[in-house]
Amino acid sequence: MVKLMKILICYHSDTGNTEAIAKSMAEGLADQDVTLLPAKDVDPSSLGDYDLVFLGSGIYAGALGKSIKKLMKNITNYPPKFVLFCTHANPDPAFYQKAFKKVEKQISENNSTVCAQFHCIGENKNPQVVEMLLKTMPSMKEPLEAAKGHPDAKDLENAKNFAQSVLQEL
Repeated sequence: MVKLMKILICYHSDTGNTEAIAKSMAEGLADQDVTLLPAKDVDPSSLGDYDLVFLGSGIYAGALGKSIKKLMKNITNYPPKFVLFCTHANPDPAFYQKAFKKVEKQISENNSTVCAQFHCIGENKNPQVVEMLLKTMPSMKEPLEAAKGHPDAKDLENAKNFAQSVLQEL
């Protein structure tokens, strides 16, 4: 039996993809003391009040969302553990893994640890961005097509199961 943990799941989501993943993770942790909030609504000084913080973002042109960056810039008290998660339209791991490098370094430098990471494909729902990507990077046509409809029911179930598995590993 896992002890009751105080968990924050916070996220930045422009299209709703990352929010859907965050909500599925919260469902997977329903037997815990879970707070689910957009990152823009999180008081940076409160993170140290949690046993575990799930930090999620869509990946936009290889970068994290602005509200996640702002939150991380203003943290004064770190929780002992973080879980990082993201949605992205590019199947190349270098594209989405690089986005969290600065955050991972900051977490480590503040005596906290990243205990797990999750990612899944998410459809880019911004027609202007899709058009620009197809013009400047024709090789993105296939990945953008493959991302349509994601996160789907299987992705959401994977996120829920992932969140449950994190607690089993702690």
